[in-house]
Amino acid sequence: MEQELTANITPINLLIVDMDGTVREPRSDNKFIQRPSDQKLILGAESAIAYFADLGWKIVGVTNQAGVEAGKKSLTSCIKEQQFTMTLLPEIEEIYFCPDFAGKRCFGVTPTASHDYSKHQLSGTFRKPNPGMLLLAMEIHNPVKVLMIGDRPEDKQAANSAKIKFQQAENWRRTYGDF
Repeated sequence: MEQELTANITPINLLIVDMDGTVREPRSDNKFIQRPSDQKLILGAESAIAYFADLGWKIVGVTNQAGVEAGKKSLTSCIKEQQFTMTLLPEIEEIYFCPDFAGKRCFGVTPTASHDYSKHQLSGTFRKPNPGMLLLAMEIHNPVKVLMIGDRPEDKQAANSAKIKFQQAENWRRTYGDF
């Protein structure tokens, strides 16, 4: 019976994408997204994500959102921001975000809900360049292959610490996006 169950499990490939500077940016002239609708997709990101989705990859996002702790946005607004991103990019199944500087808190947001992972054993490692959000996503989705996309050195550091492949966002958008 056990052999029969494992035979029906489809291997999962997981694409982990950083959010800000990789797939989205503020619509306004501000440095950071100010409210959920103050965001637009970066050229090439939508089609690059669609390319991986068409190949059957599961897609999740990860993002540091210390603006919550800094008082620039509320936790509720940050959750709505992630949900708005998923309306723009419905191929993204979940976005994990760390709202504090110490990396102790992490939330997983789906289009209709959010889950608090702050009591998880990875608490204290969620903020990139630490690998906590990536490791959490890998634990939840149990992939056979993982690729991380990001635009900043801390994204690459997180991928290296999680021992997964990394691709720079601009190269990824140019390679798989419609330009």
